[in-house]
Amino acid sequence: MAEHLGFREVIPDQSALVQWRNITIDTGAAQSTLQDIKVPEYGGGYAYKPLSPATCNRYLFWRVCHDIVELWEESLDYDFTHNHVQLRFADTPVLEGLSVHETHQYVYILLATVSSVHRIRLPHPQTSEIRFKGRASDASHCLSGIKSKPQSILSDLTFQTLKEYHNLHILNSSATGEGLPHTAGTHLVAGESGDAVFVLGQTGGTLLVVKMIDLPYSVFTEVIKNASLMNRFFTGFVPGMFRGIEGCETVTSLVVKELAGDVVAVGVCRDGKVRAWSCSRLQCILAHDTLENTAEAGRKLNPGAQRHQIRSCEQGEETIFGVFLNFTEKHLLVVYQPTVNLGQMALNHIKTLYPPQFDLVDFSLTTSYIWTLWTDANNETQLLYAPVNSEDGSKDPPGLSPVVLESPPEKEVPMTDPFLDPREVYLRELFMPNRFSAHTLRKALGIYRRSVDFSSLADRGMWRLQEEVEAALRDQVEARLTSTLSDEEVMQITLEAWATFYSHTLQYHQVGHKPVGVVGNVGDQLVGVVRKQVVSWVRPMDALEVVALAPLDTLSVANLDGVLSEDTVVNTSVVALAKPLRLVRRVLPLEVAAAFTLDLHHLQPPDKVATSITASLVADSATLSTNLGQQLASVSGLVAGLWAYLHALQLDMGMPDALTLENGMLSSPGGLSGVLSGRAGAAVISAVVAQMAKVRLELCRDLLLLQQVALHLGHQCRLNPDATAQLRSTLLPKTALLTQAYFALLHVSTTAAIQPSQATLEAGKRQLAALSLNNGPCVVHALPTPGRPATVLELFFLSSGGDQARALVRPSLDDNTGNSYSDCDWGQLLMPLATTVAQLAWPISRCLVLVEWLVWGGQHEAVQEYVRLLQPWCEWNSCSRKFLLGVALLNQGEATKAARLLLAALEGVVTEDYLGVKVAGGGPETLPDQLRVMYCLRVIRLLEQSGQPALALQVAQKGVAMASSNHQSMSALYSVVFKHHLELHHHDEAFTALLACPDQHRRRNCLRQLIVSLHDRKCLTTLVGYQYGSLQSDVITILENRARSADILVNNYYDLLYAFHISKHNYKKAAYVMYECALRLNIEGLGEKGLRQQAKCYLACLNCLQHIPPEQAWILKPLPKSSNGGISPKRNSDGTSVAPPLTRRRPQVKVLELTHIEREYELVHARLKMVKSQPDVSSLGGPLSAADTISLLTHGRLFREAVHLAKLFELPVAPVLKGLAHTCLHPSVSHTKVISSQEERSIVRESNETEVWRNLLKELLEEEEKANQSLLHHAVASVLLQHTTSLPAWLVNSYKTRNPGELLQLYVSHGLLEEAVKLACQYIDGVLGHGTVQMGLSNALHAAASPVWLPYTALDKLLLELGEVQHDPRFSKLLGELNTRLGIYRQELDQVSRNRVILLQG
Repeated sequence: MAEHLGFREVIPDQSALVQWRNITIDTGAAQSTLQDIKVPEYGGGYAYKPLSPATCNRYLFWRVCHDIVELWEESLDYDFTHNHVQLRFADTPVLEGLSVHETHQYVYILLATVSSVHRIRLPHPQTSEIRFKGRASDASHCLSGIKSKPQSILSDLTFQTLKEYHNLHILNSSATGEGLPHTAGTHLVAGESGDAVFVLGQTGGTLLVVKMIDLPYSVFTEVIKNASLMNRFFTGFVPGMFRGIEGCETVTSLVVKELAGDVVAVGVCRDGKVRAWSCSRLQCILAHDTLENTAEAGRKLNPGAQRHQIRSCEQGEETIFGVFLNFTEKHLLVVYQPTVNLGQMALNHIKTLYPPQFDLVDFSLTTSYIWTLWTDANNETQLLYAPVNSEDGSKDPPGLSPVVLESPPEKEVPMTDPFLDPREVYLRELFMPNRFSAHTLRKALGIYRRSVDFSSLADRGMWRLQEEVEAALRDQVEARLTSTLSDEEVMQITLEAWATFYSHTLQYHQVGHKPVGVVGNVGDQLVGVVRKQVVSWVRPMDALEVVALAPLDTLSVANLDGVLSEDTVVNTSVVALAKPLRLVRRVLPLEVAAAFTLDLHHLQPPDKVATSITASLVADSATLSTNLGQQLASVSGLVAGLWAYLHALQLDMGMPDALTLENGMLSSPGGLSGVLSGRAGAAVISAVVAQMAKVRLELCRDLLLLQQVALHLGHQCRLNPDATAQLRSTLLPKTALLTQAYFALLHVSTTAAIQPSQATLEAGKRQLAALSLNNGPCVVHALPTPGRPATVLELFFLSSGGDQARALVRPSLDDNTGNSYSDCDWGQLLMPLATTVAQLAWPISRCLVLVEWLVWGGQHEAVQEYVRLLQPWCEWNSCSRKFLLGVALLNQGEATKAARLLLAALEGVVTEDYLGVKVAGGGPETLPDQLRVMYCLRVIRLLEQSGQPALALQVAQKGVAMASSNHQSMSALYSVVFKHHLELHHHDEAFTALLACPDQHRRRNCLRQLIVSLHDRKCLTTLVGYQYGSLQSDVITILENRARSADILVNNYYDLLYAFHISKHNYKKAAYVMYECALRLNIEGLGEKGLRQQAKCYLACLNCLQHIPPEQAWILKPLPKSSNGGISPKRNSDGTSVAPPLTRRRPQVKVLELTHIEREYELVHARLKMVKSQPDVSSLGGPLSAADTISLLTHGRLFREAVHLAKLFELPVAPVLKGLAHTCLHPSVSHTKVISSQEERSIVRESNETEVWRNLLKELLEEEEKANQSLLHHAVASVLLQHTTSLPAWLVNSYKTRNPGELLQLYVSHGLLEEAVKLACQYIDGVLGHGTVQMGLSNALHAAASPVWLPYTALDKLLLELGEVQHDPRFSKLLGELNTRLGIYRQELDQVSRNRVILLQG
């Protein structure tokens, strides 16, 4: 580490339950031999060389306790799996000297037990199966939401690996005769061979050297005896009383290093001398008296209870040794640098330190500092450090300086909140993030419940533990309750039960935090304290922490020069104020400090709370007042010193507007991408921010109290009126503001995060899309789990906060540091990153990334509490916080509160960039009114996406009321108002909003929605009754389009359009609509229902036309387009036209008058009758022509309707009468189904069915046959004659009067010769004057009358037919009669012809 003002311990959250993988190794040692051996408990760590992203900020830790070795691998940049292994060497204590070495391909762990040596070879992270692609790829983790978890190298450590013959060697202690080893040193020979050297110190003073060679595999065991032959002789023959210290050359601690190409074992012996042995030559090459380089040279010091120890550190080719000497009189720390010349080693003295008389736990060397870990007389841990080389101008103190260690939890929990019961208070303390580990709580719970299945706790972690603790203590309290106890006694029992459990937890916590080793590695990348359950880190302190926490005797103006101020006078005042500030903190009772924090939580003004506390302190102790008055009076520049404190306390550096991020990130993190991005790294950052916030909050509190004391003791502090006024008006409010800000920051850094559901995260994504926040914060990719809790600040750093912090820190670093992995010293990055994260979360700034992330990350409860703490005093981003709080409440189902806050945030759209630029999407030139409207539209979209139309309507109405009438976005607001009014069935309000919408296109769209909605809701009266004004033509167009496009059988918009025209007295349009509807029904309508609707349409159309003048009673009917209208012009391959395109003809129109429509109605009416009488006919779809309808009516024996239609459409009636004639011949259907008219019903009364039809035929024939015509008679007679031999008399008589010749011809053609002869005779008689009228003749044959004629053709045919059959007497007789009559006719004709000639001549 570089030169710093001081150091402080930070313990990141390690509360999760750890799953250890246990491996037991039996070396074959006899238990009786080894069970009583005592070896020290120790811990250590190793930092991988930062050669690549896979090894940067990656560490391997170990703890050794008797025969158990716990190994675990940690990375601050990645999260590992299977990274905890526990090795148990059965009844074989493990010696100190465990070391870790790495080559390009492997990582070696070397350790020695009292009976064996082990070389554990694991694959190097760079050559393992998991390949890291670099930290740059970590940026994509935020987008994908998933961060890969690489496996630890320890996952390859198995029982088989440990038992491999070439990595294990069993020692034969009996061969040396020197007893069992008690200490060891290990070393891996440089290169890729993997050769290992183990040096074990034995009780007899000898060294056992074990060399484990790989290629080929072999193990060499050699013994190094005492330093020289003379020493061995002296030891063997001189009595012990003259020899001095027994076993003075016994090595108490040793290290193995490679110096000048030779492996050298360097140890410190019981006599305080440092000796070195060449492992290749097996000779002692150094015996150095460490006291020669100290002030104790020449003195005889007695060894202390602890053993001497030696540590080493190397960087490159340089190596230094640190020797701890434990004497009864004093402790010594001596630092040497070795040199080798001609095979002999010498030590160059660098530094001597005189540590306090504590018990040394461990010490470590780095290239810059010596780190020593102690336990003092009070059994408290002390961590002291000193620079290896003290340079001129260094700010480091000359001796050992203390590291500020993390304070343990308070022994008693103050009950300051009267509104909380003991259960809530203690649960909050027990399960506060980074307070007690799950292991500690589990052991405390085991006192109460031994039957709990702790193996299942890994699934639910702290949540399950909390449930079990509550249940156990509830049972404990209930077991002591009786019916006679009062409420106060019950409360006291409850308090005692929880206090007892808290005490047990605290004791286990203290045991778990007992230190076992200090770790300092090459390059100062890692300085940490290995404790029994956790690992803590050592970080640099900033100037405020030094002033607040460092011992007062170490504070000096020289150390703070240029740190807090460039002015020496100001720095002097700062240092002088540290003493009264420490006094205030020391005299402040724990309960009062807790009450101060509680008052801040309850939003009490800090200055008022400080006033009451100050009055109480001053009133209770006159001595305190005197001491504080004297100390404040001794400060020359009190106000300047206070200003220096306040300036240093401002994380925004007095420029809150500067803490903003353009587009979410100032620059790319570059080489820093992924640094400290693992859960362990984020936990460190979160813990550091929490420490900073807590220290600064306490400093702000002490400054408040000190300023109140200064005002209370004004004359004693030598305050002038200007200083007093400045304190009251400026300093106190500023301090109070900072106090509240740091309390909020501390709250965020210590608040436990919740595990949001996947639905909550998806809802957040949809809201981001609704607000068009495409560059919003990414969702956290490491959500808290039951087994691994986290604070909200930790999760924030793991997501967007970490990337933004790295991007902000990078410009302040050198290019090499920012772009090279090997230079990514986390000790240098830690404080800048932590400070930057604190700045991102700092309330007094324009930066909102933290609150924004809390909302979209699903931490809605944390958002509510954070905004609550800031709302009364923080004026920065107040409206933006309301907006984000509204979004959080919206996600929690409190939509009404959310809408109220979203509307309240409207005030800050113009003044706050987050609302105006990011949410509203405005720009520098956007007008304020436009910004507000744009914001309202985004909020409306958000509420709509959340299913809150009523609240979206409120926001839209607010925007309408606020925006100017000519604003271009007013149309959008009115559209929203219309939309939600319509959804809420507020039709009148929706219509009003529609009319107010200035945009014609939007207005037309809204009108269409209104018409469709009102039609679907059957609110037709409302729709027709509105006064549309200029929109009336649009209404008609919309209704016409809907009517023509909609399925007429489902949604008949024609009725609505007809009603609309009728209401406007536009009868012609109404008639046209109904006629068009009838046409569509004629095509699309089915069955009786369709015909009824069609008939109604025609009737309505006729009714409308009846209400207008006759000359205007007409409508237009478009005719179908010509078949050639849609043909495109023909072109060749070049695209030129080869034939002129056909001209498009304008569609012709036809004028329809009342008569045309009436005919169509009659047609439909007839079809309706037909459907009623014949249901099977209703299945016939599509339009029918008049001829088709007449044919169907005839077939259905509706002859009168058929005749009526034939006359109406000027079609021949003959087919109908033919059908009726056929029915007369074959009457097979009941008359109740075929006769419907009144005349027909009168005929039905007759008994004979045939007569019924014949009477109907007679009536229709008489009615429809025109005068002097026989067309219908011919048709009927033809049908009858085809199926019978005789015609009815009435038909014959009627036919004879109309056309007897035609009847005669029918007789002849049908072979009715008798009837033909009879008719021919009657016809001749009529011509001759006998029955003239009966034959339809106007006069008989007479010279003076008009001519008459006989049907000679028919008569000729008849004569011919009779001549063919004259062999039959009957026909022969008929032939004679006919010839007789023809003869008479010829005679008469001859006479009349003469008379006619005479008459004409006369």
